[in-house]
Amino acid sequence: MCDPTGGAATIAILSGGLGIAQSIGGYQQAQQNTAYANAQAEQQYQYQQQQANAARNYEQLRYNQQEALMRQTRLLADNAYADEISQINLRLMQEQEASAQQKQKAAREGLQARGAVVAGGRIGNTIDALVADYQRQQAQFDYATERNLAFTTMQMQEAKRGSAATRGSRIASQQEYIKQEILDPLKPMKQAAPSATPFILQGAGAALQAAGGVQSAFAKKK
Repeated sequence: MCDPTGGAATIAILSGGLGIAQSIGGYQQAQQNTAYANAQAEQQYQYQQQQANAARNYEQLRYNQQEALMRQTRLLADNAYADEISQINLRLMQEQEASAQQKQKAAREGLQARGAVVAGGRIGNTIDALVADYQRQQAQFDYATERNLAFTTMQMQEAKRGSAATRGSRIASQQEYIKQEILDPLKPMKQAAPSATPFILQGAGAALQAAGGVQSAFAKKK
């Protein structure tokens, strides 16, 4: 006949060994789960970090492009303004030259007219009256010429102010790009390695239970 004591002891030993194996396997599985979770968290963090860096690079690119556009816009506005001012100054110089030539021409004609009167042999108040009339006409002509030049100068000054306003408007049409602040992702809080204590206690419990089973089996045999 088979010894029931040996069979019970064997079962107890096998049961204890299985319990110990299960505790070891559970601890290893817990370690693997923790390592996998930490690896996933790290991978997600790296991906988010790459996205943040890409977003910052894009913001910097937009900023640089806008800065270049602003510089180009200002350069074109300055060049256009300089050309307009040069044309206005040239026109004003031409108007001043024309006014001076007109006054000189009128003065020569006045001198010639007065000379003709004197050479004509007229005497008395008639000569004085004619000379005075020529002088009055020349003074009126000079005044009208200077007034026209003053009006033209005022118009040129207004044109310069208009050119300056246009320049400012062109420059202001392009505003500085305000970069959006891109924050780095938070670093993941990695899970701590699982404690071996619960699994050790589980294995120890299985071993004690197996030992108790063996002891009980042999006790019954006695």
